[in-house]
Amino acid sequence: MKLFKNFLKISILAVLFLTVTCKNNAETKSINEEHTNHNKKSKPLNMVFIPAGVFTMGDSSGQDMEKPVHEVELDAFYMDTHEITLDDYGKFVDATNYVTDAEKNGGSIIYDGKDFVKTEGINWRFDGSGNQHTEEEKKQPVTHLSWNDANAYSNWIGKRLPTEAEWEYAARGGEKGYKYAWGNDLLGKEVVANISDENYIKLVEWPHFESYDDGYTMASPVGSFAPNSFGLYDMAGNAWEWCADYFDENYYSKSPKKNPINNEPNERRVMRGNSWDGRPGMMRASRRTSDIQSNSYTDTGFRCVKDAE
Repeated sequence: MKLFKNFLKISILAVLFLTVTCKNNAETKSINEEHTNHNKKSKPLNMVFIPAGVFTMGDSSGQDMEKPVHEVELDAFYMDTHEITLDDYGKFVDATNYVTDAEKNGGSIIYDGKDFVKTEGINWRFDGSGNQHTEEEKKQPVTHLSWNDANAYSNWIGKRLPTEAEWEYAARGGEKGYKYAWGNDLLGKEVVANISDENYIKLVEWPHFESYDDGYTMASPVGSFAPNSFGLYDMAGNAWEWCADYFDENYYSKSPKKNPINNEPNERRVMRGNSWDGRPGMMRASRRTSDIQSNSYTDTGFRCVKDAE
């Protein structure tokens, strides 16, 4: 009788275990399916989901404007996989008849063979040397755009420009906190970005990465190099990218921890990421620069972000 009672007790426990296990497996499968379906339904086209997180912003060995190093907490968001292209911007202009600041303000800056100079008639339809873009170049990042021009496109497409903190977080791989978009190692023989190389110095006398050949003198088609750990392309080099913030070199000493953005008006806006003329010592993901928000330049473009709902 005792043996029978023990057998009965074990049988009941086994049934209970199997019931709970099956229920948990079913719930897990349901959650996974719901997550997958949510991603399929809600993930915007050609964007990467950047999860919420905390990271260390700035660089103690960088320029003064990259200090003090401080902790930042961000909500989740989506970011464009690549910089906005000539093709993308052309569709915007065709749909809205938008006229850029370069077209209204006497042109943009190009390399004329001797120096970088503002040239009448130059706008987003031209390359860095003043040649009109060809059909084959429509997948290059659109440049010669002001912050105003970038913001106008972002609003039209239903997105926005990234905050400076969002941009750096995404470039660093989020909580991984990489020093460079490609990782923590200094640039080696592996070709990882379109920056100042042996090709560029054939055109311009400029600091460069010796023996490095990325295959391009100026702009390259977006996505020509491996993405960073989030799957984002060209977060280092190719084109500078406008950010939403007004620029303040001392902002880090007073910025809030949660979702910081400098909305204190002045004439300058933040730019991040460097470009095809990115030089040694200046390719950190933390590196900051700025320009007057109505200015345009031969190597300045942008990408968009969107709030995660």
